Amino acid sequence: MNLQEKSVGYLGPAGTFTQQAAQNLCGESPLRPMTDIGDVFRAVATGECAAGVVPIENSTEGAVNATLDALLREEAVQIATLLMLPIRHALMGRDSGAGIQKILAHPQALAQCRAYLRRHFPEAEAVPCASNAEGAARVAASDKPWAAIGPVEAAAEYGLHVWAEGIQDQAVNRTSFVLIRNAAETAPLPHCRTSLVFSTQNRPGALYQVLGYFQRYGINMTKILSRPLPEQPGAYIFFVDIEDYRPQDAALALERLRSEAMRYRFLGSYPVVSR
Repeated sequence: MNLQEKSVGYLGPAGTFTQQAAQNLCGESPLRPMTDIGDVFRAVATGECAAGVVPIENSTEGAVNATLDALLREEAVQIATLLMLPIRHALMGRDSGAGIQKILAHPQALAQCRAYLRRHFPEAEAVPCASNAEGAARVAASDKPWAAIGPVEAAAEYGLHVWAEGIQDQAVNRTSFVLIRNAAETAPLPHCRTSLVFSTQNRPGALYQVLGYFQRYGINMTKILSRPLPEQPGAYIFFVDIEDYRPQDAALALERLRSEAMRYRFLGSYPVVSR
């Protein structure tokens, strides 16, 4: 994809899995690290960046809620591509690895390596960071017996030694990253995954009735997630993915769903690729 006219924002800093995903998705396009997921979405929504790359789901720890909330909030932004990237975590630090007191990483990485850390460093404090790269940078800047978790590229980026690789608890560990762009698409595309978000009326059977349109039109719903609505305590909104559909049938089902829903937004119809 040629996005040379502007930079591509991604959840930074350098040395993260998100940077790897951005390089895979955007080729030689200039990349711009940002401090949080909301910043990436705002840069895309305002046109400051041509596109953005953020994580959306991990096969071990589930959805990245900050991305779901940003998709709901930034109505001009849609998903253009989804990349599934294998995740292999490494343990890294400055010296020999003896007497580690703290281990720094993103909360998802800490959770994905929970059993390894409990087995090898039961006394060490797990310290959550905004990103794995931030953890690596803090370890590199400290003279204390700390360690970081992240991709081996982070060790090279911040001058750390890799003590162990493949420390994630699940051998098959993948994170899905999405390329987001300003768009106004409303129709499901063939041979793609389509995502949408909606809320229903607060009455018995409302969700069952709405989801029944997928069965009626022969559409495979592959995921449904609920998130609370901050402005309406006790109310929820639902994120849905559909696949294996005929576009004309999916369009009819979504039109029926939209007519019944209290709130509805099309989040994109996009290819799914793997590295």
